[in-house]
Amino acid sequence: MKPAIFYDAVTCDEIGIKLAAEEKGVLLETVNFPVTVNMLGGVEEYSPVINRCQSKSRRERASFLLEENGGRVINAFEVENVCNNKTFTIARFIRNRVKTVKTAYVPFAVEKEGEKPVYRVEDIRRVVDEIEFLFNYPFVVKPERGSRGRNVTLVEERKQLENILRKWVRSLDSPSGLLVQSAVNKAFDLRIVVASYNGVSHVCLASLARVPSSKEVFATNTALGAVPVGVTIPRRVENEAARAAAAVSKTIGVLGVDAIPEVDREAVEKVVGYSRSLAPVHERVKRFKECFSRSVKLSRDKFLEARGKMDEAFKEMFRTPEYSKLASFLEEVLDHAEVFFIEVNSRPDFYINTRNCTGVDVSEAYVKCIEMML
Repeated sequence: MKPAIFYDAVTCDEIGIKLAAEEKGVLLETVNFPVTVNMLGGVEEYSPVINRCQSKSRRERASFLLEENGGRVINAFEVENVCNNKTFTIARFIRNRVKTVKTAYVPFAVEKEGEKPVYRVEDIRRVVDEIEFLFNYPFVVKPERGSRGRNVTLVEERKQLENILRKWVRSLDSPSGLLVQSAVNKAFDLRIVVASYNGVSHVCLASLARVPSSKEVFATNTALGAVPVGVTIPRRVENEAARAAAAVSKTIGVLGVDAIPEVDREAVEKVVGYSRSLAPVHERVKRFKECFSRSVKLSRDKFLEARGKMDEAFKEMFRTPEYSKLASFLEEVLDHAEVFFIEVNSRPDFYINTRNCTGVDVSEAYVKCIEMML
């Protein structure tokens, strides 16, 4: 069997993993999974495999088929299955006593006749009444399988909730319902990258804060424009992040654990103020990030050239007093904040923000996992 990396759309992360593997003398075959025909019951020729398919459904199937045919994969099918469904993940957190927010699964979705949503008014009324019995406003509504902050909404009153439910059509992100969660008073969230090289112990590799530049922006994903800031987290948060990863995975692999520190209104004002001051500098960095992302379609030399320009733009941002003030204040907040763990991502992005802001190249962790499997 041959070690490989599976993908369905090449990003800089996958190229980064290939580069890191080459430096270690590990030859990874690159496999475009959507154009690979898999004979069910056949003999798999690839193992171990780093499964980096962006599509959650493809990623799940790739891991399942690899394991079914005797291969080993990062991450395992069970891990993909749990991580890709927030209901499953939160249930694992609760069972393993990982600190998380109050959550309810709502098995409600609107059906469609043609392009027209069809629902019963009394059904929506009953669901709203039951949610209001369990939660005080405001609370959060989100899809089970969503990502990058899509369709995550802070609900502040009954009419808003009714309108959301009327439009909550069954989809790939929400195939069987939605989640309701207590709102945490937040100013930023954390992406903590955790690796396990033996399937037993889990180690925190890097911690990235994702900070919006306004109080009105609820979702804090960097894909939605949040400012990335590398932070050192307290040991208690590291330990809890490792437990969160262990709750969903007992195999060798790399995961991104997402958490929200709860802060007071004064801290929110300060964080947003610092972030707003840094936003113009970050805008310049974003332009280089976009150029770098496009360079994956170019030659290796062009890719490395674009990476160098982006890395330098990040370094310029790090040298600004605005970045230093924001990073210092975030770490001050984290020293005493209560931190709630929300989800685990089985395919974390890392090569742009995490690598630059924390100095940790997660590519190397993927390669180390592969070496442990060989």
